[in-house]
Amino acid sequence: MASGLAGPVAIEITQLIPAPIDEVWRRITDWERLGDWMLEASDFVVLSDQREGVGVEAEATVRIAGITTRDKVRVSVWEPPRRLVIDHLGWVSGSGDMALVPYGAETFLYWREELVPPLGALGRLGLLTFAPVMKRIFARDAKILASLAGQM
Repeated sequence: MASGLAGPVAIEITQLIPAPIDEVWRRITDWERLGDWMLEASDFVVLSDQREGVGVEAEATVRIAGITTRDKVRVSVWEPPRRLVIDHLGWVSGSGDMALVPYGAETFLYWREELVPPLGALGRLGLLTFAPVMKRIFARDAKILASLAGQM
């Protein structure tokens, strides 16, 4: 995790998923169904005409620790079925990077969020304080993704 008063707060998790990489890719890019495994998010809507590739824009309601916001995102890296990066364009900015690596019949997920809160140093201090909870939330999400992807 980053330190000091400047820069993003990084949260990283990993998960072994008992499904082939193509199935995991399909699940992480099925925009309207992301709420099936990202339990803190709901009401996903694709805003752009395109549904695949760099430039896809979507929005969701995100609720963490009693704070609710709309998070608008834009795909900035699209490398099927290995890497997806989205840029957060809402109140909290930054990026989310999901890398998938085949591991036999399974898939290894590496997920890194780099989040930049509003309100400068005060917002960053708040996010640093809350980062362990967010890490647990994202780890739970990855476990649910693994469970769903394993139910092919």
